[in-house]
Amino acid sequence: MIYVVGSGPAGISCAHALLCKGLEVTMLDSGIELESERAKILEKFVNSKPESWDLDSIHTIKGNTVASTSGSFFKGVYGSDFPYREVTAYIPHEAKNVQPRISLAKGGLSNIWGAAVLPYIDEDLADWPLSVKELTSHYESVLSFMDLAAVNDDLVNKFPLYSKTYKPLNPSNQTIDLMKDLESSKSILNSKGFLFGHSRLAVNSNCVYCGLCHYGCPIGAIYNSSSTLEELKKNKSFHYIKDVIVQKVSELNNKVNISAITRTKNEPITFTGERVYLACGVISTTKILLESLEAYDKELTIKDSQWFLIPLIRYKKSPGIVNENLYTLSQLFVELFDLNLSKNTINLQLYMYNDLFLNAIKNILGFTYPLFKFPVNELLDRLMLIMGYLHSDSSSAFSVKLEKNTSKLIMEAKINKNVNKTINGVYKKIFENRNLFKAIPIPGITKIPNPGYGSHSGGSFPMRLKPKDFETDSLGRPSGFFKVHVVDSTVFPSIPATTITLTVMANAYRIGSAYNEI
Repeated sequence: MIYVVGSGPAGISCAHALLCKGLEVTMLDSGIELESERAKILEKFVNSKPESWDLDSIHTIKGNTVASTSGSFFKGVYGSDFPYREVTAYIPHEAKNVQPRISLAKGGLSNIWGAAVLPYIDEDLADWPLSVKELTSHYESVLSFMDLAAVNDDLVNKFPLYSKTYKPLNPSNQTIDLMKDLESSKSILNSKGFLFGHSRLAVNSNCVYCGLCHYGCPIGAIYNSSSTLEELKKNKSFHYIKDVIVQKVSELNNKVNISAITRTKNEPITFTGERVYLACGVISTTKILLESLEAYDKELTIKDSQWFLIPLIRYKKSPGIVNENLYTLSQLFVELFDLNLSKNTINLQLYMYNDLFLNAIKNILGFTYPLFKFPVNELLDRLMLIMGYLHSDSSSAFSVKLEKNTSKLIMEAKINKNVNKTINGVYKKIFENRNLFKAIPIPGITKIPNPGYGSHSGGSFPMRLKPKDFETDSLGRPSGFFKVHVVDSTVFPSIPATTITLTVMANAYRIGSAYNEI
């Protein structure tokens, strides 16, 4: 039997590849799910039109998402905290100036992601033991079962689509107005290092433009690996076992042994198979590997693609945005290439209006909000957010080690002193080109959170051509192992800025597809 551990994007992609090879696969998963009462609300939404959705149900699924002047932090999805539930019990950890995202949910962090899917380019993979060419067919395989909302525009000059079945989403009026201004100055912007185009999102064409994306798509139009899991279950060669917490792996007599506990009863359980593919997310997978190697108090580094937020005010307003039917994920991508700021791509994702903007302003104004309703609406017709990412070489990182006596993961920030300088440089560059963007960045409220916040992290066991201790080969096998493969971002030698999930899935697919070649 072949085992895949984890039902997030990496595990699902690897399992898909193995099944396409005609192999029998068992997926082990912690598998925490959304509460049944909330799931019933979603079923009601799927089977009706947005105009018939009742306000109480909408309020329920908005639940715990908190808005502030510097963006939103997802405390939940559909009003639930299920993506993060029980993490403290099964992955005890202490984080010092680190904001890690860890999930034991079915579907992992695909329950809360922003669905952005821009591939990597060779210029950002200088320290990888493989090139984009070796990922190309696997990008295509992933996009054969994951929907892509995209436009064939200037981004393809650097970032191929890898799909022939993509479909565009309807842009908001703010997006249409901004794109017209960018297009009118395209040659100048390009000469200054700005490459722009419509966003690429793992969203299907069933989108109903209800504006609730940030709370969890009510009709499931945003890709969640759980949906592919349900498709895999229809394959007679695929088996799914939930409520399993894998703790460590070992090899003996050409077999791999998996030591785990049951989530419901906390009882030990073991599995033995031909091979195991670990896809639990960088923090959980790192813990399993450190336990397996008995590498207690060994400090490793997890690299991070630094997340930051810059608000923009447009010169001209796009009237009526508050009442517009729209989707609220990123609508435009701007890729910045400027060697004075970074030797790698800087990824800027533009977000237009969503009701969290209004909620944040209401929280500031409190009971005085009615007095400022008109100027607030004027502001909202102009307000946009840039959500940016840096390459890990330009970002802070964090250390991780496993305490021997407690099995607690200790994580601590490793601050790159140039991060603020780089992000301030991005702000300055946008400010200097404000007349081309027809927008000005708002001073003083740029958000630069602790490493881990953006969930684009990995690299604790990086792939190398000649791996040493605490490294992996190009098939994700840690030094000393032959039957254990790591297929999530744990093996990424660096973390490029241009979104992580699509390449995590492509690399996992690549490793799974290589089963018969080992």
